[in-house]
Amino acid sequence: MPRIRVLSESIASKIAAGEVVERPASVVKELVENSLDASATRISVEIRDGGRSYIRVSDDGIGMSSEDALLAFERHATSKISSFEDLYAVRSLGFRGEALPSIASVAKVTMETRERDSLEGTRIVVEGGKVLSLEPKGCAPGTSVVVENLFFNTPARRKFLKSSAAEGREVVATLTRYLLAFPEVHFEFFREGKRSIVAPRGSMRERLALLYGKDVAKQLLDVKLEREGYRIYGFVSSPSLSRASRAEQYLFVNRRYVKSRLLSLALDEAYHTLLPKQRHPLAFIFLELPPERVDVNVHPAKIEVKFKEEAKLRALLVEALREALLSRTEGKEARAQQLSLEVERAPARSVVKEAKPEYAPEPEQKERNYSLFFKQLKPLAQLHNTYILAESSEGLVLIDQHAAHERVLFEKFKAQLKQKKLEKQRLVSPALLELSPREAAILEENLELISELGFEIENFGERSYLVKAVPLFLGRAVRKEEIYEIVHSLIEAGSLKNSERRREEMIYRVACKNAVKAGDYLSRDEMHALLAHLSRTPQPATCPHGRPTAVTFDLREIERRFKRS
Repeated sequence: MPRIRVLSESIASKIAAGEVVERPASVVKELVENSLDASATRISVEIRDGGRSYIRVSDDGIGMSSEDALLAFERHATSKISSFEDLYAVRSLGFRGEALPSIASVAKVTMETRERDSLEGTRIVVEGGKVLSLEPKGCAPGTSVVVENLFFNTPARRKFLKSSAAEGREVVATLTRYLLAFPEVHFEFFREGKRSIVAPRGSMRERLALLYGKDVAKQLLDVKLEREGYRIYGFVSSPSLSRASRAEQYLFVNRRYVKSRLLSLALDEAYHTLLPKQRHPLAFIFLELPPERVDVNVHPAKIEVKFKEEAKLRALLVEALREALLSRTEGKEARAQQLSLEVERAPARSVVKEAKPEYAPEPEQKERNYSLFFKQLKPLAQLHNTYILAESSEGLVLIDQHAAHERVLFEKFKAQLKQKKLEKQRLVSPALLELSPREAAILEENLELISELGFEIENFGERSYLVKAVPLFLGRAVRKEEIYEIVHSLIEAGSLKNSERRREEMIYRVACKNAVKAGDYLSRDEMHALLAHLSRTPQPATCPHGRPTAVTFDLREIERRFKRS
């Protein structure tokens, strides 16, 4: 009996669908690309249940005839290429002819379409790959596709979909890419029946201001370079504006969003020495080049590409970015951001004034050697206002003041939360935050947890939020840009999947933002108090992220160096 068999059309279609349709965001991507390729000037996207039960994408594009509407659900049916050579000169977003049949093989799809010069349109319903109906229909010019019950016939794949909030967040992230790449197209986005985004057509900077807020848009620098058939343009942030992750870095190749290390490497090189470690600029970079210099056919979802001259392209990117950075000027807007926000209860920040315990040590703390070690340290001085030099029975100890204070604040904050003793300090003037669609989605998911941490944040429009209170734990007046930084860091932590890890990471982010920094002067009393508090923490040897808080130089090694032994 033969071991090799030809798979049924049903199974083959579902396997093919798996290459193109991974989740609701994949469906939105394919349908929006079809709309853009159809010369649409207005696109509307709607999802329910994170897109798992309902997705609708409507446009005012060129539409299709009845014959083309039926053919569009056949595998490898496309209007975008006709020969093998066309694969190396692709100018459209989609071209494989797999999107609609792949989606229809794992969902119920209803499409209504009408050509602009036709009096009548077409309505076609396909479910599980089978055409259920095809009939004339009066409808507006363009195309509307509704996808329902995604993966209804592949329960194993449906089971692996994330929560409706998480899937909805991925849809928002996907849609944001097209909002950035096509500012001349009017977009609308509806979520659970409510309009979430309205993006009128306009300039690229206007679209960025809409998505990220006017304050961010003002700090973006123009990137422009054209040479040897390459055109590089877009925007990057000035060094005064950065993020804790690369989530707001976008590279578009011939207006197609792609994932590539090329931009990350170029940004790291261009911003070298301008940003602290683990801080990243915002970047919205567009690269235009002849289609034959890039291969877009290396990934089913067309999100990865290969460049013919990658080394040259990287050098041009670095040059374009550096020119943008060299041209930056510090205007009134940047100076205005240094203004402080007053708070009703804002004691001046101090490491600590007395060595009184502010939280109870864990029972096993008494058995820890590190507790006694840090308690017996004798602070001597500061090295570059960054490290505390201390004497121990073993020799000389260098303590990283930031890492040490992070551990102290982290444990203090955790204890206050556990004992429900966390107090808030209300801001006299609330801070207005304008967030990107991705950031707003994460914030909405985590508002309850962020509120537990002592922040009072409420919606003030589509993606605008008012910060009305911050934890009294911060213990000082808080500047507007500090609130931005803290909330943005909480948003980044909010994207973590594990709920307990997410909570701990948020606590750590607040502690980190308020801990003394490298370069901060400490008096002898403050150094002594910091070490005393550190000795009472459960894990004094490391900061909450595992970095060591202290390094010891053995006295015998020091004596050997001085030829005393």
